[in-house]
Amino acid sequence: MTHVDPNVGPMLQGGARTGRSVGAVRGWTPKRSDSTDEIDGGAVERLEAAALRAWAAASHAALTGSRDRIDAVNVFPVPDSDTGTNVWLTVAGGVDALEGQPAVVGEDARDVARTFARGAMRSARGNSGVIVSQYLTGFAQALPAHADALDVARCLAAGARAARGAMQEPQEGTILTLADAVAAGAVTAADAGADLATMLTSVVADAHVALAGISAEHPVLRAAHVLDAGACALLVLLDALARVVGGTPPNGDSLAWLPASPTHPWPVEAAGGAFEVMLLVSDVERDLDAPLHAAMAVLGDSVAVVGGDGTWHVHVHTDDPAAAIAAADIGRREQVLVRMVAAAHASSAQNDDARCGVVVCTSSAQMAGWYASTGAVTLVRCPEVPVSARHLDRAVTDTGASRVAVLAGDAVDDAELARLVATNQGVELLDAGDELRVAVAALALASASEAGLSAARQALGRLRSVELDDVSTMSVRDAADALVRSAGGPVESLTVLLRDAGWTVDELAGYLAEHHPGVEPTVVGPTGRGPAVLIGLD
Repeated sequence: MTHVDPNVGPMLQGGARTGRSVGAVRGWTPKRSDSTDEIDGGAVERLEAAALRAWAAASHAALTGSRDRIDAVNVFPVPDSDTGTNVWLTVAGGVDALEGQPAVVGEDARDVARTFARGAMRSARGNSGVIVSQYLTGFAQALPAHADALDVARCLAAGARAARGAMQEPQEGTILTLADAVAAGAVTAADAGADLATMLTSVVADAHVALAGISAEHPVLRAAHVLDAGACALLVLLDALARVVGGTPPNGDSLAWLPASPTHPWPVEAAGGAFEVMLLVSDVERDLDAPLHAAMAVLGDSVAVVGGDGTWHVHVHTDDPAAAIAAADIGRREQVLVRMVAAAHASSAQNDDARCGVVVCTSSAQMAGWYASTGAVTLVRCPEVPVSARHLDRAVTDTGASRVAVLAGDAVDDAELARLVATNQGVELLDAGDELRVAVAALALASASEAGLSAARQALGRLRSVELDDVSTMSVRDAADALVRSAGGPVESLTVLLRDAGWTVDELAGYLAEHHPGVEPTVVGPTGRGPAVLIGLD
């Protein structure tokens, strides 16, 4: 475990002052540029399009090699061991966006930077991913057509300001403090006449030395004796930028400053809320930053709102996902994802081969928390925007598993499901075409194992159901009684799906215990949609 005594910062960095760096890109080969400056293995004087593309690729490669180590020190804001993974996935979204915009001769560096930042913003995961995406957005917005050392220093300062502005309650001793320190150092070096490569190399080296002391400023990190994971991730990105600009090849000690493998022993505590809610909100007519910040701040913590060009990415930890989704109904909502904070990227702590991830799709925001509590990554369809294969692909990725069961319900068009399956070999669509079948399968899959997948298939195969418009205790009891009696054999479970709140299960449970011992009802809802009551038996 890497300790963070501020009095021994330089020692903790494993000799950063002597040339050891962070997050080197394994196998990175500089490419030639179509601009005046060339990336030909030597330093460049200006940050132009080719160098920015190389930086995006280098950052992704560096995070691929370091994300597990960054995950290992993740104790703030929630010790869920996923900061490295979140930033890696965020940057991957930026790289994907650039791949969709092929390089051309004479392309504008500003367009490249903004495409990279926009892709990262749309793909942002977790607090750290949202912060990094906004850092890239601020950097891109400040970038001139031909950026020298002073221009890039100003971009680093703009990135730091943007990242800080993304947070409802900025915390010192974190990635935000490191970003400020890097920006201040860069401006000082550029003002003193340093060229671009020298300036970046200097501030990255100084950031390595300062990282321990900065992390020790935060009480949680100081008590846990670890570096801030978000700051580590940002330092990996900045090191990649310095290497690209300086034409410096990777070295074998590039990750020596990060812990090799052990994860922290602290249990996950869902500060501010048990659920993580992430969604995109767009509205070209107005700026939604302030109202979204205000709406989420009353519902939980770890609030971050970032964006631009008419689209905002919203992140919050809350105990009421439905309320967060409803509060964002001030624009077009899409890519609405809900999951348990404690279950995020569970594959980092489990054998991926033994795990089956679960993605649930629903048109009921009121059901999102319940589905997430079963361990599923839940994708909510809002009326404004249909669920696309791209949204599904993100949810599949967020399970962290190589095998994923998808329960689509009636929330996804068949064409989008076909696109998902065509591009994801590990995806299995279960026969769950309505809310009841999704709920029954989600309960069976709660073990997130091969046994759960088999149980879900069997439960769906046996399922019989009845729907009611009358929600009286007598009508529900009589319908459940008739279903159980008609089974003609052992009954494993009875699931009652309610559209509206107010009905309790106590009398039904008592009746079943007396007349059908062993049959216990599970009441799910309110769903806010569909028949008043749906009863399923398997």
